[in-house]
Amino acid sequence: MNPHLQPGPLLQPGEPRYEQLAAAFRENDEEKLKAIVHPLARLLPMIPDQQRATLRTSLSTGQNHAVIFHQAKLLDGRNRTRELTELRKPISTALFIGTNYEALELVKAENIERRHLNESQRADFAARVAMLPVGANQHTKVTPIGAPSLPFEGESAEEPAPQTLISQSEAAEMFNVSHRSVQRAAKYQKDGVPELAEAVQAGTLAVSVAAEIAERPAEEQTAILAKLPRNEEGKLTPEAKKEIRKAAKEVRVEDQAEKKRKRDEKEKKLGDKQRQLEPGKAGLILSDFEWHFKVRSEETGMDRHASNHYVTAREATTPEAIVERQRERMLVAAEDCIHLMWCPASFSAIAHKVMELQGFTYVSQFVWVKPSIGTGFWVRDKHELLLIGVKGKIPCPAMGDQFDSAIEAAKGEHSEKPDFQYEIAEHYFPNLPKVELNARRPRKGWLQWGNQLPEPEQPTLSLETSEAAE
Repeated sequence: MNPHLQPGPLLQPGEPRYEQLAAAFRENDEEKLKAIVHPLARLLPMIPDQQRATLRTSLSTGQNHAVIFHQAKLLDGRNRTRELTELRKPISTALFIGTNYEALELVKAENIERRHLNESQRADFAARVAMLPVGANQHTKVTPIGAPSLPFEGESAEEPAPQTLISQSEAAEMFNVSHRSVQRAAKYQKDGVPELAEAVQAGTLAVSVAAEIAERPAEEQTAILAKLPRNEEGKLTPEAKKEIRKAAKEVRVEDQAEKKRKRDEKEKKLGDKQRQLEPGKAGLILSDFEWHFKVRSEETGMDRHASNHYVTAREATTPEAIVERQRERMLVAAEDCIHLMWCPASFSAIAHKVMELQGFTYVSQFVWVKPSIGTGFWVRDKHELLLIGVKGKIPCPAMGDQFDSAIEAAKGEHSEKPDFQYEIAEHYFPNLPKVELNARRPRKGWLQWGNQLPEPEQPTLSLETSEAAE
């Protein structure tokens, strides 16, 4: 027995409160139902017509489970109340005197769990709860209603100032669904035609598909749903699921193409702006810092060291020192810029800090999987990282247009990086001015700087510092 429940009166046919309930359900009047049904209860659909006959038959012989009122409104038992009033049977009631949050838990136990709702149906309900202003929050008690305080014509319960009962993330956790599913449900509840929600609640449409259809104009949503097979009662049939998936796939393809077009347009405008207003600035920087690896012994462990091939930053061992060493190089960064930073796996923590100190926000990374195993203290490295950092307003790649994060490629000369670094940069950002720091071979369309760069066949980046002459 729920500790917040107490016995209520038995409502008899002919009494004002009984007849108000009967009229509201008989007329299916939205305003009348709103006046007598608790907001939490209104979030759940009534049972399908095909289940009503079974329920009515069971109630014709007696009511075993009381309907529950909270704040003078019907919290649980709408279907039983409707059938009992049509049968003209007395209605046994109980009164809930807890908070609205505790009332939500009761609704969850009495309906969500009992009805065995699927994940999409639970996400639909969770999203509705998260948008519902019901008055008292989970920490605030409401004034308990007394036994005779059931609504009838001319009487209404005093309601507190509206507040949202729980957040989307809290609702997702309560109903055991992902936050993303709740967000999708909120999307079609806001922008979709009513039939979308009805299909989700009936269990014939997934939340993800409904959210995709809801991105279309209302007339297109209606047209999509109108083509779906229905039974004699006008309800979607199980075969509709296949058609819905097909329609959703077509919508997804169209939407992705449109989003890619808008993203590419944004990237081109940014590139044009940088070329015209910021000469000498780069919207994309590809860097390969001269990391200095420590060895166990400089007397015996330097035979394969990088310093045998180029000058390493022996003294730059902290993020701050590395940032200072690159300070003048990084002046080429435009206000809106993406930084692709190579770093050995063992320098990952330092590299992240360097990127942060340079004003970039780390967003993701690529992993270059090498064909041969290298050296290392803890593990023998077989991969290298290409970190991605951004500052300002940089458009991320369009959905479906991303490269895989792990890329296998052959090794070249010592410390030489594979060509996929250029292919990624040029594919994602064809219009942004680009510069490569510590370049080792020329690349058409790039400004390049580095002491291993061959005799230039195109403009190179000039830095008037001693490091350029090393």
